[in-house]
Amino acid sequence: MKFKNKALVNRFKKFITSITLEDRVAVIHHTDPDGVCSGVIMAKVVERVRGKKIDLRHNQKGSVHVMTPETLKLLKSKKINKVIITDLGTDENPEYLKKIEKFADILIIDHHKIYNKLSSKKIVFIKPQLVCDVDPARYAASKLCYDLSMLATIVSDLDWVAAVGSIGDIAVKPWTAWLNRVFRRYRIKKQEDLFKTKLGECAILISSAESFDVKNVKLAFDVLYNADSYHDVLNSKLRAFRKKIDDEIKKYLKLLRKDALFEKDSIYYEIKPKYHTKSPLCTILGQRYPHRSVFVVDISRNPVGISGRRGDVKVKINQVLEDACKGISKASAGGHAVSAGATVPKKHYQKFKKRIFNILSKKRR
Repeated sequence: MKFKNKALVNRFKKFITSITLEDRVAVIHHTDPDGVCSGVIMAKVVERVRGKKIDLRHNQKGSVHVMTPETLKLLKSKKINKVIITDLGTDENPEYLKKIEKFADILIIDHHKIYNKLSSKKIVFIKPQLVCDVDPARYAASKLCYDLSMLATIVSDLDWVAAVGSIGDIAVKPWTAWLNRVFRRYRIKKQEDLFKTKLGECAILISSAESFDVKNVKLAFDVLYNADSYHDVLNSKLRAFRKKIDDEIKKYLKLLRKDALFEKDSIYYEIKPKYHTKSPLCTILGQRYPHRSVFVVDISRNPVGISGRRGDVKVKINQVLEDACKGISKASAGGHAVSAGATVPKKHYQKFKKRIFNILSKKRR
């Protein structure tokens, strides 16, 4: 990958190559397959550059994309002075990031919308929009971490990890030739549905573990970090969660026509799942109905969680959710035009829901 903005890319290289044995390094990553894979890649890079593992791995709840008071406290308690953040739109609200900046140097590698440009003397802020012309939604954080890291150390053996993250985020369109090389290198049979390939199955296992319990994200990270190949992931403890998650998703797919609200170009589906299956369910529906705005809403919890998808991008799902959240106390939304999420306090949910339908109605005119 040829990057523009050489000054920013050089700042990345300097950040990585200047990490020493004495530094206290933390990697903070998102909880989905792309987040886990990007976190693993950067943790591996740190180990290879300085000959020592990272000092802290951390993830917040999947719906939380900005730094929190709890994360700030944890970093301080561990005396961290270098922080690497992957696949998190932490610039949406940089309040606590700015507090972390006071005692640590920060590297942010993300592929979401730019809310605030955070570059400073102590923050290296990288998104695809700043270094290339690839649609950020199609440039997974794991692939971006992989491509950047090739400029700092040897990471060619981590190509399959970057591919798992890219497949998991459905961010593969610009990378067909690269993916074909990865499949050939590991003698993996390619399928039209990439989730049916061995690397796609790895992404599903990570997602299933997270959906079962967010506490499993650490397990998923450790499995991937210690894996010599994708075979180790497929044969790992992560297998234990897949059937339960698959069964719940199948149940809601079966009830779709009965329980979901179908309109001309949208599907709105309220569910009460035992596990955190709204996001993988929404991904499946988004692929099945690429020309509809698809919303899957977990109304069993507080705050209410919403996942949205729109394959043809005729409606920007992230903008719809952000607009619907405006002015609602403690509501938040973020993501990509094709895939986004939101959380809304249950007491404000009906107001949010009404706004969604009003916004969609206006866009049809």
